[in-house]
Amino acid sequence: MDVLDLLGDAGRIILRIFVVIAPLLAWQLVAIRVRPWRRRDGGLADPTVMAGMMTGFGILAVSLPPEVLTWNAIVSVGGAWDLGLWQFMDVARETVLGGPGALAAALMHGDAQRDLQAWLALAMTLWLVRVGAVWLSGPLGWAGPLLAGEVVTFLASVFGTVYLGPLVLWSINRLNFWLLLIAVLLIQDYRYDEPPLFGRLVGAVNGVRNRPRRVGAEGVPVPDPD
Repeated sequence: MDVLDLLGDAGRIILRIFVVIAPLLAWQLVAIRVRPWRRRDGGLADPTVMAGMMTGFGILAVSLPPEVLTWNAIVSVGGAWDLGLWQFMDVARETVLGGPGALAAALMHGDAQRDLQAWLALAMTLWLVRVGAVWLSGPLGWAGPLLAGEVVTFLASVFGTVYLGPLVLWSINRLNFWLLLIAVLLIQDYRYDEPPLFGRLVGAVNGVRNRPRRVGAEGVPVPDPD
């Protein structure tokens, strides 16, 4: 019976983790599927992804009230982010679905109207320059797949970023001081693993590339000096 209890607990934990990361996996899948249309390997340095993330940050700025962004609200027991799994999913869904409307309202009537317009204008300029440059370098008749891939990638980056905002805040509340241990592990992984964990997790978006390694006289990789 103890083994069954252990399996049940493990199954529930894994299911919760999958539910939480499923939207990020969907973002990753989109990047994989439309990559051939865009004639680009992708990556967080991709202007389309950057423009989508900038737009997502704009939506988060007008969707999340200031009182839920204070340190006490984030980490305190009973604070704004002290939520169960399904409570968090409800908050994330409302933020994602209501975000575009909140952004549109802020652009028309908000106090930060001019600041938002400047921020989004920068994002759109970055995106349009990327689309124009790739379109001019491609063959005639290729505009349809390119534009479809660009729009899908842009929207996935927008909504992925909007979901990622509440996820980060909720994770800080859930993990609390364990975040320090995770940060140390990620730093060590980046120093010694190949490719780093972050590159493996966002391989579709970040374009996994191995860091160059020093090679000895006999062709054997030489560890990096500490």
